[in-house]
Amino acid sequence: MASSLASCITQFSLLLFFFISFSNAQLPSSTSRPASIVFELDRDPLTLQYMIKINQGTPRADIKLTLDLGGKLPWLRCHKGYMSSSYRPVKCKSPQCSLASKPVSCVSCNDTKLKTTQCHNNACRIYTSNPVTQSISSGELISDVVTVKSEDVYTIDDGYIISPDMEFSKPGPIVTPRRFTFGCATASNGLRGLAKGAAGVAGIGRSSGLSLVSQFSAAFGLSRIFALELYRSSGTIYFGGGFYVTLNYMMGVIYKRCLTYTPLLINQRRREEYFIDVRSVMIHSKTVLISKKLLSINKETGVGGTKIDMRIPYTMLETSIYRAFVKVHTEWAQGMNVSRVASVAPFSACYSSSTIPWTTIGNPEPPTVELNFPKNVYWNIVKDLVWVNDGVHCLAFVDGGSNPTTSIVIGAHQMGFIEFDISRARVGFEGPRWIT
Repeated sequence: MASSLASCITQFSLLLFFFISFSNAQLPSSTSRPASIVFELDRDPLTLQYMIKINQGTPRADIKLTLDLGGKLPWLRCHKGYMSSSYRPVKCKSPQCSLASKPVSCVSCNDTKLKTTQCHNNACRIYTSNPVTQSISSGELISDVVTVKSEDVYTIDDGYIISPDMEFSKPGPIVTPRRFTFGCATASNGLRGLAKGAAGVAGIGRSSGLSLVSQFSAAFGLSRIFALELYRSSGTIYFGGGFYVTLNYMMGVIYKRCLTYTPLLINQRRREEYFIDVRSVMIHSKTVLISKKLLSINKETGVGGTKIDMRIPYTMLETSIYRAFVKVHTEWAQGMNVSRVASVAPFSACYSSSTIPWTTIGNPEPPTVELNFPKNVYWNIVKDLVWVNDGVHCLAFVDGGSNPTTSIVIGAHQMGFIEFDISRARVGFEGPRWIT
């Protein structure tokens, strides 16, 4: 751990020397191939869903879509018409249609009221899925131009981050707009359950050739990689990889993130989703008793195992895992003289904040939860607790039921910064950075 910190962190005073040495920032240039693409994310305070804002169409318009890790393609509701002069229907015999729909189906508008819906004869018929309600809507496949922002440029020299100005970076190059493919859902109730302001869903599934990550890869020659940096009310998504730098204002340091990787598993029944091979769970070095059967994926049914899903606010555990997990955590709390208080839904184990051990930088004492993978790889879950009200923190894990499809679903609160490298079939996560 110490050597990893030494290679990834440089003190602010050293960086200041570099900032003074580089004074002339260059203006962004135009390019057709950025190093990576970045989008800021908004989080809806009611549904706790993260939304990506995509600038598309003519004239340009910002469209918010709820992110779905298991979604096959981006889609938006357009039952009242999609207002853009640059959009085009995708033909039913096109390569894009074969990626979106099997078997390929063609739209027929003979019985459609064109005043209330979007319909084009011989367009590619598709079916969009709402990840919240699990409802299916029919529609068409369309394409339109999308304008994106490339990631800011950093210069890395011998592990240190060198920047020409005090903003720690210079703007990335301006990227030529590209034409992307979207689903056009025509059902009036297709947005039920989605975040307020969401016009549809941005699918970033693992296997689909039309997921956002696949389309960015094809359009800009990027690797099939994306990374998520999630906060309580916002976040960032990176497509194509990157340097992944972050600034700690409290400590006065800036560093390049160092990731640890473990393989992605393939669930034959749910190929779009992101499964990992958790072998055991520990809390302060004490193993949580879990049935090995629950941790493995049934090859015939696809049931069991562990997946990552940012639509879930807090990690969900199958009931027997949850009970064993809470038991070990509360035993640790008792040993540390942490006072248990009344439960606050949806959490069952809550503690008095004033009795929780705290670090010198103002965070609770964790990491306490450790996910163990093959080959001695482990992931320290830093955010095992969540503040719920004045004076109360709760164990930020919830009961997922006695017969869930997936035994462990790692939710947004515990994800922090995470990279999905589809091209190498692996997922990368950042360990905690404790500076003593």
